[in-house]
Amino acid sequence: MPRKSRIEMELPPEALAEFNRLLGTGRLTVDGLCLWLEGQGYDISRSAVGRYSKGYAQVAERLRQTREVTKALTTELGEAAAEGQQGRLLVEMARGLVFDFVTKAQDGEALDAKEVALLGKGLAEMARAARLDQDFEERVAKVAASRAAALIETAGPRRGLSADTIAQLKADFLGVGG
Repeated sequence: MPRKSRIEMELPPEALAEFNRLLGTGRLTVDGLCLWLEGQGYDISRSAVGRYSKGYAQVAERLRQTREVTKALTTELGEAAAEGQQGRLLVEMARGLVFDFVTKAQDGEALDAKEVALLGKGLAEMARAARLDQDFEERVAKVAASRAAALIETAGPRRGLSADTIAQLKADFLGVGG
């Protein structure tokens, strides 16, 4: 594990967050960032700022690649795989796996074909499981709606609700009938 940069060691969290924000905008050069640090009362060398910004740029590039791959996977798996809490979790897990994968590739580590195949298989299995979970939730919602509609249908006339009111309740609140 590489040691922390001088910037990470010396800047308090709020100053580091502001420094990263400035770095992320891409509007300041290394010299501009050094001037900002000086204005904040920090004495950090230009080379330390340059190393930090280079590492920051590499991580940002990896994240961009990860987002692109994840977006492509989500498109391939379909919108349904990205909906709901499980779908979001799936996308986040995929993003993490892809980030690790891209990091290994950029760091020059040999990529094992078996790892690539396992990544693809794992993502496909997670997508399948998320889809099954969504299908189950949809079936439960439909059953609940039809049972509620039946209750409204039977209880409505006894409570003095007209047929039009019952139909409107079913359409508005249950999404059935109309």
